[in-house]
Amino acid sequence: MTSTAVHDVVGIRQVVPMRRQIRIAGEEWLRAHRRGLAVLLPLLALVGVVHAKGMFGYPRWVDDPGTYLSQAWSFQYERALSPYSYFYDHAPAGWMQLGAWSMLTDGFGRHATAIGFGNECMLIAKVASAGLLYVLARRLGISRPGAGAVVLLFGLCPLELVYSRWTFLDNLVTPWLLLAFVLAYSPRRSIAAATGAAMSFAMATLTKETALILLPAFVWAIGQNLDRRNRSQVIAVAAFCGCLLMGLYPLYALYKGELLPAHDRNSLLGTAQWQLLQRQGSGSLLDPHSGTSATFAGWLHYDRILLLGGAVAIPFGFFVRRLRPVALALAIGWLALLRGGYLPFMHVLTLLPWSALLVIGVLERAAGNWRLAGRRFPLAGWRAGRAGAAVRALVIGTVVVALGVTLASWTPALRQMTSVTAEPPLRSAERWVADNIPRNKVLVVHDAIWTDLVQKYGYQPRPIIVYKLDTDPAVRASLHRIDYLVLPNWYYGTPDGVSKYPTVMEARKHAVAVASFGSGDDGVTVYRVSALWRPR
Repeated sequence: MTSTAVHDVVGIRQVVPMRRQIRIAGEEWLRAHRRGLAVLLPLLALVGVVHAKGMFGYPRWVDDPGTYLSQAWSFQYERALSPYSYFYDHAPAGWMQLGAWSMLTDGFGRHATAIGFGNECMLIAKVASAGLLYVLARRLGISRPGAGAVVLLFGLCPLELVYSRWTFLDNLVTPWLLLAFVLAYSPRRSIAAATGAAMSFAMATLTKETALILLPAFVWAIGQNLDRRNRSQVIAVAAFCGCLLMGLYPLYALYKGELLPAHDRNSLLGTAQWQLLQRQGSGSLLDPHSGTSATFAGWLHYDRILLLGGAVAIPFGFFVRRLRPVALALAIGWLALLRGGYLPFMHVLTLLPWSALLVIGVLERAAGNWRLAGRRFPLAGWRAGRAGAAVRALVIGTVVVALGVTLASWTPALRQMTSVTAEPPLRSAERWVADNIPRNKVLVVHDAIWTDLVQKYGYQPRPIIVYKLDTDPAVRASLHRIDYLVLPNWYYGTPDGVSKYPTVMEARKHAVAVASFGSGDDGVTVYRVSALWRPR
């Protein structure tokens, strides 16, 4: 009994100091970062409020978010990577993160719609990205006010706000990429930091494999911060851990027997070959009639200040040693617009965080340090005198005024985006379907409402996501009838819709409209297909 008491006493003596150490370490960290937190926390609150207000009604529902959310639902409830056959269109870590968050928080059950749950996830990703962007700015040598300006440019840009509200994999990639660069610039230069950076970059590529195009910029950032005393160990351990994590994706395909191309099954390399070599290109930005030019014009419709400002800052960024990897990352993103391959319209999300960093970094360096790339400019000798102080004050004043004018010019667009209360037509159509169409009917639907019809309303047989109708052999083999079409109007009126969805076009010829919501191409019409018509 005595020995037990002594053991208990010893145990207490061992536990209490550890708790005190943790508390003391936490207090020291707060004291060391109190100024940064005083700047950052209000900015994160502002960015979060602006992003969240109105996010359920603006922008309109589009295709890709519904696909990723249906795959996240399948991961959670079916332990599968897709409710249909998984064909390696993207690495699966992105919707696995969505599914994992839903498992922890009952995400699909808490929200009225799956899109609402996706909006929540994008809000978390946006706030995390803004915080990491601030830390990265500080580690690149940008001042606290400058880092705050980076967060404001990134968080309040109307173009960023529109695209960051959609449930895109690119929005989940952004915090992983920023974390990779934050750890790459760790002041400790430790093996742990470099390994964390490599594994964060690997997670970014497993979230969406297009992150690989930024590998040269990431390697450059790691190389800039290496310590000669442990350089070889850092490179070996970080590279091994990063490659090991990224290797899980092809290893999964190998385990499934789906690594190499084959005519009778999906394959990782076969899909990659299609995406890189066979997929119809969008054309080059230099061609005014290309799809890329049309996409770029759509981006400029929301905002051109941050997007074009970043492009202008690229050459100046290469003169500042610490900013060179950032300039390279942004330059790679812009080169993708010129190469003539397929360009996803959410590619702009790859450009905006680096644009905010580079614009503020270049301007601040111009205001406070005239030594660029080791060369002195004539103005460098003025720094100690009144002329230098006047020039710096002029530059700083110009930057402050420009930032104020930029934020003021964004205010009307932000007001519109945060005040929309109208229900999206697809949401209205979903409600009508649930109230008026029996659960045993065969529906062809937009992917944004598929998860709700399956999860909340229990349609059986399951509705068919429209793009699977003509592309998935399993769907074609089991398709015997179509009872209703629930799709936006643009599917029937654009060349893209006519060419991609021949079965839908044929069913539409034998259908009558029974309900409609909204107007124009974004409006939704519910068609009842004649019982006499059968798919071929």
